[in-house]
Amino acid sequence: MSRETLRSVLDYILNKADKDEFEAIVKACERRRRDLSLFAGIGGVNPERAARNTAEAVESSMGASLDGIRSMIRDFVADIIRKNAPEVTEEQLEELLASYVPDPASRAAPESSRLPPDALLKMVKDFTDYSLGMMAPSAQQALWERMPRWQEEYWAAFPPELKAFVKAFLEGRMDADTFWSAVYSLLGI
Repeated sequence: MSRETLRSVLDYILNKADKDEFEAIVKACERRRRDLSLFAGIGGVNPERAARNTAEAVESSMGASLDGIRSMIRDFVADIIRKNAPEVTEEQLEELLASYVPDPASRAAPESSRLPPDALLKMVKDFTDYSLGMMAPSAQQALWERMPRWQEEYWAAFPPELKAFVKAFLEGRMDADTFWSAVYSLLGI
């Protein structure tokens, strides 16, 4: 970090941060201090991040395996239906398959799922780019089509500390370098 960036960060912390932002900064610093002392004894490896990356890799490979199994079962059930009821139309077959072998993606996802840091980072980038008028119209269109109330949903998904940083940045009380340093630190990236 350059001296100018450090000076800017310190100036923000000491002179510009409001109470909520200061609390978020204190919590981020406490977490960073804890992580530094905790991980120094094991060669600087962050077990939480390593575990998260491993879990994501396992989950992704399991997802591919489960999709293959589901597809095989679906084909098996379709063959049984065709053999026992040849008069069934393709449309009826699809309805029966949807009932007997439902698609797990059609089930509602839990609302309180914790988002991975990379997803939150992308959401912060989209949110701030849009708020500052820097988002390309095509990107805006894609977001609105995918999720009509994306701004509300993104904001609701942000942890309180992240909301404080975003608010300070958008209100001009935090410069871009300080903001992104704070976001990366908070997300552990």
